[in-house]
Amino acid sequence: MSSATNVVMHFRSWSGLGYYQNEIASLWEEYQVIRAAKSDSRLANNHLPPDIQTLHCRAFYEALHRMRSYGPFIALHLRYEKDMLAFSGCTHGLSDFEAEELRTIRENTTYWKIKDINATEQRSKRYCPLTPKEVGIFLTGLGYPSNTSIYIAAGEVYGGDTHMAGYTVSLSHFNEQGME
Repeated sequence: MSSATNVVMHFRSWSGLGYYQNEIASLWEEYQVIRAAKSDSRLANNHLPPDIQTLHCRAFYEALHRMRSYGPFIALHLRYEKDMLAFSGCTHGLSDFEAEELRTIRENTTYWKIKDINATEQRSKRYCPLTPKEVGIFLTGLGYPSNTSIYIAAGEVYGGDTHMAGYTVSLSHFNEQGME
C-alpha cells in the first residue's frame, strides 16, 4: 500500500452527490489511494444515497479495524496549534520567546478583536488547553498503558518535539496528523 500513488483531499463540507461523482471520482484515474484529510461527517446529513453512506461507514469501519489490529490506540485532538494558542492567549509552559511570538501573531491578525490577553487569567478560567505533558499525565492517570498508540489529529503541535517531550515520556508511541 505504501507504494501506491496517493493524494490527500480536504473534502468540501455539505457537498452533494455531484461533487463526489464529478470531482472526487475523477481522482481514481490518477491515484490508487484517496485519503480524506480531517474527515468528520462530510458525507453525513446531506441527503446522499444510502450506497454512498454505506461506503463512508465501511471505509471508517475498515480503518478502525486496522488501527485496532496494532493494539490499543487513541486519536486525540490536543488543540495545541500555534494559531489556537495565539488567538486564546494561552502561553502556560511556553518560553518567553514563544509567548512573544504568539503575542505578535495575535496583534498582527486584524480580524482578531482582542489583542491584550492575560495568559494567567485565561488559564485560571480554564480557557486554555492542557499542555501535551499534562495530557500525557492525564492519560497515564486514567490507566492507558505506555504502549498505547496516540494519533495526534488536527494541526501541528506548537513547539514540536520540545513540547511533546514530556508527553512522549509517559506515552511513547505517537504519530502526528491523524491516523496514517
